[in-house]
Amino acid sequence: MEWLNILTVEDGTPLAHGIYPPKRRLSANLAGTLKQARMMADQLNPNLILLDNFLPDGQGIELLRELTLSGYYDGIVFITAAYDIATVSEALRYGVFDYLIRPLAYDRLSHTLQQLSQRRRVLKDKARFNQQHIDELFNTYARGGRQAVLPAVINELTLVKICTLFEEPMAYHTAESGAQKLGLSCTTACRYLEFYTTTQ
Repeated sequence: MEWLNILTVEDGTPLAHGIYPPKRRLSANLAGTLKQARMMADQLNPNLILLDNFLPDGQGIELLRELTLSGYYDGIVFITAAYDIATVSEALRYGVFDYLIRPLAYDRLSHTLQQLSQRRRVLKDKARFNQQHIDELFNTYARGGRQAVLPAVINELTLVKICTLFEEPMAYHTAESGAQKLGLSCTTACRYLEFYTTTQ
């Protein structure tokens, strides 16, 4: 198992003291402010940064932006109570490896660490990549799990549109209302709704 050099950036003690899953080979470092984090990131060159957004002297998203623009290419995982669309969108824009919302599920974090280690091994072991390797990196490691292969009769873009119908709490749609809203035939809407409900 790969050794992980981790920098945790947050000003509270619960996360700092209990964040690391047992039986992992790692070196744990803690920064409580943006200023400390900038200094420690430069000195330690961590291969994983666990980053809170709310810090005494600024926001973690600032550090994410700075590190990305400076060429930092290892994993940065947001672990924060911030779930507004602006913060999430900017985190994705600057290449955050994963985004975990508090209260933290530690099995979810453990899964993220496994995926990061796996991605690092693939990048280290492969001198050249074919399309399958690239698909695995983007679809499995960067997204946190292997994506299911869609049936031939299911188009990904149309499925995304179907999913958006149910983003609002208590949203309810029939095949007829979904078809009317998305400009689909009732038969097509029925097929996608059936697939959607069986995969949730």
